[in-house]
Amino acid sequence: MPSLERMAASSLDSWFDGKPEARATFDLLAAVIEGFGPSDVAVGSQISFGRRRKFAWFWLYNVTKKDPNGVPHLMLALDRPVDSDLVRSVEQIGKRRWNHQIVVRSDEVARSAELADLLEEAYRYGA
Repeated sequence: MPSLERMAASSLDSWFDGKPEARATFDLLAAVIEGFGPSDVAVGSQISFGRRRKFAWFWLYNVTKKDPNGVPHLMLALDRPVDSDLVRSVEQIGKRRWNHQIVVRSDEVARSAELADLLEEAYRYGA
């Protein structure tokens, strides 16, 4: 998986074609993750970030003709469950792995210190 820095811009441009608001939200989150250090990025049905193991996934829910941007979602893998108003759901999927689903409804949420802390914890978990 190439890093976001080395990834062909066309992959992300294609994924976000016609979805400028979703792209802006993704760019905010990606900048936070890049601030922690290098990570690998893969573009498929979701955009995933990983180090030794994947730690974050970004996707759009409920994309329609009326709302082509959909609703940005983020899944973070952590080694503990986190109780936060940002977290929509938590699922334990392994002995020491909990997936945390977060709905990123605004740039305010994407820029929040609380989400940055969770992203950093997930980044460390990915190591």
